[in-house]
Amino acid sequence: MRLHPDDIQGKELCYLLTIDYLGKTYRFSTIPIDIDDPQTGQTHRYNGGLGDPSIEQQTSIVGFNIEANSVSIEVVFDDVNWIAEWLANRTLELSPAVLSMVMVSNGKTSFTEQDKIPLFAGKVVDPIIGTPRKAMGNIIFSIENGLNVTKRKLMANSFEIDPFVFPGLDQRAATLGRMIQYPVGKYVPWVFGALGEWYVRNTSKSFETLKDAKVTPTYIIDTTGSGVSLEITLILAMGDVAASRITIFDQDGGNFTNYISTAINEDGIMYSYTTYQLGSVLSDNGFTPALDEDQTFWASWGEHGEGGQDPITGQSLSGGGNLCIYLLELTGLQFNRSAWEGLRPVLNRYKFGGYVNDPDVIALEWMQENIIANLPIEVFNGPDGIEPRLNLYYQSEQVNPSFHILESGMFQVVTGLQPLDVEPVNKVTVKYGYEGQNNHFLSTITIDPTVSAKDVNPFLAKDPVSDISYSRFGLREVVLELPFVWDMNTAYRIARDKIRISGLGAYGIEIQAFPAFGYLDVGDVISFTSTQFGLNEHKCQVVSKSWNNGQWRFILHLESNPLVNPRLV
Repeated sequence: MRLHPDDIQGKELCYLLTIDYLGKTYRFSTIPIDIDDPQTGQTHRYNGGLGDPSIEQQTSIVGFNIEANSVSIEVVFDDVNWIAEWLANRTLELSPAVLSMVMVSNGKTSFTEQDKIPLFAGKVVDPIIGTPRKAMGNIIFSIENGLNVTKRKLMANSFEIDPFVFPGLDQRAATLGRMIQYPVGKYVPWVFGALGEWYVRNTSKSFETLKDAKVTPTYIIDTTGSGVSLEITLILAMGDVAASRITIFDQDGGNFTNYISTAINEDGIMYSYTTYQLGSVLSDNGFTPALDEDQTFWASWGEHGEGGQDPITGQSLSGGGNLCIYLLELTGLQFNRSAWEGLRPVLNRYKFGGYVNDPDVIALEWMQENIIANLPIEVFNGPDGIEPRLNLYYQSEQVNPSFHILESGMFQVVTGLQPLDVEPVNKVTVKYGYEGQNNHFLSTITIDPTVSAKDVNPFLAKDPVSDISYSRFGLREVVLELPFVWDMNTAYRIARDKIRISGLGAYGIEIQAFPAFGYLDVGDVISFTSTQFGLNEHKCQVVSKSWNNGQWRFILHLESNPLVNPRLV
């Protein structure tokens, strides 16, 4: 349920907190109140004991900053002695907690348990107990849903190659002695998406598609026979993959193509592999498995299909929406699935692909740096966990605000117009198509305001926002390296988004608002009318929301793009 202004008129806010501790649900509130649960027929008593919480939610102007989103809480548990609990090696740390709100009139509410407005969900972190001169049940803590709660790795330990999970390694070492490529301690790559197909310039005005990039490392995990009957098994990826066949290159350019099969290692984990034996592969172009210690092998996927799919849905992980949902499930963090599902069609227009074989990579950090940073969304810790909102600038030609708000004594500007931490950018060069074997990018596109229209080609483009920015600030250039992008259209989308978001800088104002405006959420696009600033239904986006001392504080990001907010002449 989402608050509407009519829900609040003439009423006061009551904050509710539920905490699950050792199998029991504890309920607190800023005002003692009973709330019915029609589904169970019960009435739940919220006994008070909750001080006015300090709530802060913010985005990072298209980025991922959930660590900046938290709630500070102080409550008293009537039947818990926290020092005694600590001595018994029990703590509230990481207990699930949900902060919500209802509207109250004369000490009563018409809201039910199902009508509660969730504000923040996460886990208890950093509890402080035993504060002098306070009750033994007093505890101070934060509710967070960030990296300090969970640091789940992108790759499981089962990705490591060792003789315990791949017994063929011992056999090979015994039969072939030192003449081997010894992969023990290496990690089988996690391979995802469509990778290995890229575009190169054929003439100054055209391009062609190539598909033989040597993208992902592959390792020998078993050998049988010798001489012309030698058969080697090369592991490609953990889990199943969409491609049915694969091309393997040796370091001298020799290659073969064969079918992909799956097997189960000693840990019970599925992996994908292919085999090579002279005369028994689909094609052989001078491949030489010398099994030298210095020999490396690389897989080419471009002609054959995608890497790993979502194991639950079976869907491609190429699309940005599918990939985000898959990774959020992997992190174990709470997230608003319906919100991510709603944006899946838009985010799936952005295509990703690549591999990871670093065992120390943290899933959320990797997602933040390589996927979220390249999608046109604001991400914040919302009422139901990590939540996305489409950025104001995603479609500059048509922005539909959620609310129309007029400046008044209830919604009042308290600061001047001030720059936000966004550097103007109007020339963007994107390097993409990362080839693992040679450690370089195979393709580049550029949006450049200084290029003339006659020189535009498939790798060099112009953009209207870039031109406006150039006229205001002069040339401001960045180079983006995107190791997990192979799709040219995605490279251009990301470059144009960068210019739309940063081309004209970013300015904001801070708003002080009555409780009635609690229905505004971080990420909402509104049109704002202010006589003080001469704004008439000006499009802007809520990028920060906080509650303190009985009032809301908002920061509005004002769009200065005349394509979005045409100025009256």
